[in-house]
Amino acid sequence: MMADLGLGKLAGLPLAQSGGSFWFPPQSSTVAAGSDFTYFVVLWLCIIFFVGICGATLYFMVKYRKRPGHKEEITSTHNTKLELAWSIIPLILLLVVFGISTYWYLEMVNPPNSGVREIKVEASQWKWRFKYEGAPFTKSWTTKKLYLIKDKPYQMIMTTPDRDVIHSMFIPAFRVKQDCVPGRYNKLWFQPTETGEFDLFCTEYCGRDHSEMITKVVVVDTEAEWRRLVESEYDPEKIDLEELGPMIYADNCTSCHTLDGQQIPGGGPSFQGFGERWGKDRKFADGTSRVVDEAYVKDSLETPGKNVVEGFPNAMTSFNFNEKEREAIIAFLRKQ
Repeated sequence: MMADLGLGKLAGLPLAQSGGSFWFPPQSSTVAAGSDFTYFVVLWLCIIFFVGICGATLYFMVKYRKRPGHKEEITSTHNTKLELAWSIIPLILLLVVFGISTYWYLEMVNPPNSGVREIKVEASQWKWRFKYEGAPFTKSWTTKKLYLIKDKPYQMIMTTPDRDVIHSMFIPAFRVKQDCVPGRYNKLWFQPTETGEFDLFCTEYCGRDHSEMITKVVVVDTEAEWRRLVESEYDPEKIDLEELGPMIYADNCTSCHTLDGQQIPGGGPSFQGFGERWGKDRKFADGTSRVVDEAYVKDSLETPGKNVVEGFPNAMTSFNFNEKEREAIIAFLRKQ
């Protein structure tokens, strides 16, 4: 598209190709070229005006400096042509930048009319989850990495749990970024043009482990390979309970709950000794109590604000685990 407009021929745009450079990683989506082009138009305009203004300032400082025996000359106080020039030329440049950026912005926010696959994205402290539904899958699948097919358009349906904070998904190689806001759904579309693994970051400060909220985008050539990767990353039905429990803990609980009795600032109670509390009453912040059993664990996962342990903040997000996953985490907790 960039070549069709002839925009990539502008002198001094070393990133108009897909090889990457000092400034950016290789362009790997259909909108990356437009993003880079807009950036360099603004950058070179700033450089040209910066050098020109600073150069003119230095020149006038030297030429019109105060010197012994030099008599000041009478200068004009008004020049219509000059004033029109410094008003009209910047206006034209502003309109050019506005036109270019608007064109590429519309390209970035308007997906194709057909053939777009939707992927649901849930961001939470401090992880990413991508959910795939519909054909060719017979059931929904959730992965920790984002899997895509080259040259296929995708639309991300993005959100964050109500009890969480704002996150922001940024894929540098694709030049796309969108916020994930609690209780709202945002959309982001892109079409990858290169295969391989690409970085995905959270770029909205979201708490203590913000810098660790990273994952990968994996782009493959064929739908068969894409489907195999999605279905093979995580299938709880194929994992033993003894192995599944620690996996669930490692993926979802370590940021707030320890196993050694230590307390994480702003986190929940440690899981140390959880098995000893099984079958006994536990007190909550509202003055009530209940027996620690399977129903208690299920409620704590699905409606965490219902039973807030005394002395700890009401900060946990909900988890919609299936029956086997709940069995696995319960078995894991009872061994602590």
